[in-house]
Amino acid sequence: MLKRKIRLTMALMMAAAVLAGCGSTAQEAETAGADEQKTETVQESAADTEGEEKIKIGFANLTDAGDYMVWVKKGMQSAAEEYGVELICVDNEANGAKAVENIDALVNAGVQCVIEYMNDSAVNTQIKDILDEKGIPVVAVDVPVENDQGAATYMGGDNYTAGHICGENLGQEALDRWDGEVDLFIAVETMSIGETNTQRMGGILDGVRSKVDIPEDKVVRVDGKDQTAEAQKVVADALTANPGAEHILIGCIQDDETQGAFAAVEMANRQEQVLLAGCGPFGSTFENLRKSEPNFWIGSASFSPEQYGEVAMPLAISLIKGEEVPEESFVTHYFLTQENINEYYPE
Repeated sequence: MLKRKIRLTMALMMAAAVLAGCGSTAQEAETAGADEQKTETVQESAADTEGEEKIKIGFANLTDAGDYMVWVKKGMQSAAEEYGVELICVDNEANGAKAVENIDALVNAGVQCVIEYMNDSAVNTQIKDILDEKGIPVVAVDVPVENDQGAATYMGGDNYTAGHICGENLGQEALDRWDGEVDLFIAVETMSIGETNTQRMGGILDGVRSKVDIPEDKVVRVDGKDQTAEAQKVVADALTANPGAEHILIGCIQDDETQGAFAAVEMANRQEQVLLAGCGPFGSTFENLRKSEPNFWIGSASFSPEQYGEVAMPLAISLIKGEEVPEESFVTHYFLTQENINEYYPE
């Protein structure tokens, strides 16, 4: 626990001044702006193992923007340093064409394994096709990377479990506040990510139903498309379409969309009719949970972004060495609330 707290504290301190480079020296940062680098390399000070070349691993981040992705990247940097490997980082910019371009760049750079974080299942299939042809193993982060030849080893969130934690807490809050009476459940999804969306949102709904009864005709599914503004729009539309609903639960696939849902509820002035939760944590999660007074956004199922490097790096090294690895490896999940946020993420 202490190790996780220390790493996240460091990540938060760095979030306002994140380098686009994955680990450039101070001199490099002074002489060349990080935004001018398309590919960055962590040059570790640890000596190579005697008689062996330093392992070279590529990390393709979903995006280098936003608190959550900053924490993930910093975790990869720290793990690369710990294991004494050379890490080449690229930014997918949450764009499929860019992600494929980045894979070509990593292959040309001579990486021996790729840690891939991309939220489009179709793009991930294309990426695995390229890497399979080159004989380069891949570790999938949060979203499966698979093709007709099979699936890459997966690490990150246990999507169903995290979703279930989120839903259980929403359902329990409905029991505590409304005696279990629920008129409407709004599922705010990101449908383009396929299986990940199905598992996480299925977990949220199952978790809610483990506490309160919600028939299918009370469930409204909307696509927030992984965007705050889009989530705000579709949730606003769902609220408008259900003016008579007085006990509404909203479960979100991730907290950028939770933030959008929060804004939609406030704009509709229906705060007393809604209980909201999502998955994160993002900067907006911390901002809300550290408010002086609680509100209808009750919490977030944490995906522990600071742990990603700790889990992914040894998997990548084992794959390079030809060792067997688990099909799936997960970070720790728990429900983050106003009451426990400083326990997990001290200011």
